[in-house]
Amino acid sequence: MTDLRQIIEAHWADLTPNQQRVGDYALSNPFLVATMGIEDLAEATSVSAATITRFVRQLGLRNYAEFRAIAVRRYQDLLRPIENVSRAQEASSAEVIGSALASARANLEGLADLPVARCEALADRMVAATQVGLLGFGSSARCMTYFHGLAEPFLRNPLLLDGTGGHERMARLIGRMGPRDLLIAMTLPRYSVATVEFVRVARGSGVPCIGITDGPQSPLCALCDDTILLPAGHPVLNSSALSSFAFFETIAALLTARYQSTSDATAMTRLIFPYLYKDEPSSPANPKEQQ
Repeated sequence: MTDLRQIIEAHWADLTPNQQRVGDYALSNPFLVATMGIEDLAEATSVSAATITRFVRQLGLRNYAEFRAIAVRRYQDLLRPIENVSRAQEASSAEVIGSALASARANLEGLADLPVARCEALADRMVAATQVGLLGFGSSARCMTYFHGLAEPFLRNPLLLDGTGGHERMARLIGRMGPRDLLIAMTLPRYSVATVEFVRVARGSGVPCIGITDGPQSPLCALCDDTILLPAGHPVLNSSALSSFAFFETIAALLTARYQSTSDATAMTRLIFPYLYKDEPSSPANPKEQQ
């Protein structure tokens, strides 16, 4: 047994009242226990450190370090950024910068094998959909805002679902979508519960869903019709969105190449021309200065 709940429940009858108090606390606060040292857990449960030691041994474990390792395993992805920060604080600025840039290069290189057919299929589905919802919270919301701006000229009815107006509004907008629409949902570590729940809402209405995330462990993989995995590792931050921006620009380039004519591009340029900076020589303040 490797799950802390299973271990505690299997040995419950053998625990003393004080040890059961520790067990209750561990079962009720699994994430906190994963971050606690032995003294912290002893203080939180009003017992001695020696009681904690006897408790973990009664569970059949060698020491508190093994107990905490089991507790941490469940929250490894959530706790990794804490470990990254701790490691970065011991590094020099040059090492932090070097590792961040190396990670950025690796993430972009990870897009090299992106299947062309899947990119084409995504672009075609976006254009064909009656509505396209772009769902994301936190850093994913900022990515989706960028994608929304790039893709908007090619979509019939794009919806930016970034939490603006509250979750009730998100639920209302997604609840109005149906099988002829498309929901593109994005979440990177640390994964958003709200994103996962709203994808479930969309699936309940028969909305086709495409997930943008980082790996097969993401909760979106089991929920979406198709999932596009993008490298998102970072040596210090929770995750990196760099490859996501590159991917969205790639889809926008494909949309432009396939669905925008030269005449359309010309008309758009004429429309926005008055708002673009033009490096033209200015008229002299005094014509006599040219004489």
